[in-house]
Amino acid sequence: MIRSDRSGVSLNAQQWQTLECVIEYENTSANMAFFAKQLGLPKSTFSKNVKLLVAQGLVERYQQINNRKNIVLKPSEKGRALYLKDSAIILNSGWKEAFSVLEDLPDENLALIVKFMEKLAADLEPENNKVFELMKLP
Repeated sequence: MIRSDRSGVSLNAQQWQTLECVIEYENTSANMAFFAKQLGLPKSTFSKNVKLLVAQGLVERYQQINNRKNIVLKPSEKGRALYLKDSAIILNSGWKEAFSVLEDLPDENLALIVKFMEKLAADLEPENNKVFELMKLP
């Protein structure tokens, strides 16, 4: 999926998620390693996404004065504006209708759905995934 607007900004789904994550944590001093882990991306892939977002003026990079290796990411005004505009379009064009199905559910059922989603999200966390020892077959 490619998102593009009239200003020439073009992002694939992974780059869009990277921008979204930077915006979500903009009030923290989250560094690049934190974001890569949050998104479940290798650091090299995440770095490539950030490089593109910086080149398009959507994300800004900062260094901590006392730790030059620690790169902190913040959305630019352009990045925030693009995200707010496009996420509103996405909400209104698809998600709003899908979530309207839940409006008539009793609160107990909604609580069950929330519990399911929380469990699903926890199971998808890399540190919760089980690692199985393998043995080579003859």
